[in-house]
Amino acid sequence: MSEKKVPNPYGKLGSPKHREKVDEVVEEETLKGFKAIKEYLLNLFGGKKRYMDVAVLGSKDDPISYHQIGKQTKNRLPVKRERDVIEEVYQDKGILPKFHPYNEIKSEKDNEK
Repeated sequence: MSEKKVPNPYGKLGSPKHREKVDEVVEEETLKGFKAIKEYLLNLFGGKKRYMDVAVLGSKDDPISYHQIGKQTKNRLPVKRERDVIEEVYQDKGILPKFHPYNEIKSEKDNEK
């Protein structure tokens, strides 16, 4: 019997690289004096739910920024799934999530070195 390929073997929290980047963003925001929450649940239009990788809360525990961690394309853009989440959240909440890639893309200039 062949092994079945699992699309996301690490589950909802992501791969070790993804989790490492989440921890890095939380630490950066905490050092700035903010409260940063991992896996922040958002209720969106139409009953949709999304978890933001990191939400930064203000003094009244209201979200002031969102952070989405994921893969980037060769052109250094978020992959489609991440772009879709960013757009949905921006349209519903009016806050544009900041994207943080966890995969490094080398440019042509990097290859010349």
